[in-house]
Amino acid sequence: MRAWRRAASLAALADSRLASGDDHGIIRIWDVNSGVEVAMLGDPNSPEICKPLEARKSEIERRDRNWRQNEEYKKAENKLRKIRVGCLVALDGERLASGSAGSIIVWNLVDGKQLARLEGHKRAVKCLAGLDDDRLASGSVDKSIIVWSLADGTQLAKLVGHTGLVLSLAALDGDRLASGSKDRSI
Repeated sequence: MRAWRRAASLAALADSRLASGDDHGIIRIWDVNSGVEVAMLGDPNSPEICKPLEARKSEIERRDRNWRQNEEYKKAENKLRKIRVGCLVALDGERLASGSAGSIIVWNLVDGKQLARLEGHKRAVKCLAGLDDDRLASGSVDKSIIVWSLADGTQLAKLVGHTGLVLSLAALDGDRLASGSKDRSI
């Protein structure tokens, strides 16, 4: 398997498949046994955003040796950061959730369509965990954790307490959730 861009996130799927998310909002589904890409999912806005920005960065690079300090480059990079797929989690029912800048998209893996867009974090979503009873937990740079109902897309709870960004989540037995943070606490 050779990703077209940096694989920023991975999730194991059923039937020997793997999902990879990249810095440009694209999710690729791979057959692990053959190494072949079998499907691609992406935010409908990402092609319009990414292609012009990539072309624009090339123009800037040719024109300016210090292009990384150039304001146009910085604006382009900030826009790309907003669509980066920072985390993935496989869900029951042939679904996949992807987290990016402040939102989560739930995908149908059968037809590749978006089932829901969950918005509530103020900053980038860094981690996801599938929970029992068709729920999803998301952790963010905004130092919060949101528990979502996947049935209707509503927020069931917002958990706060970390003083640093939330980097990892793990579903535990007994309807418990563990979170790891940059503040060095679990």
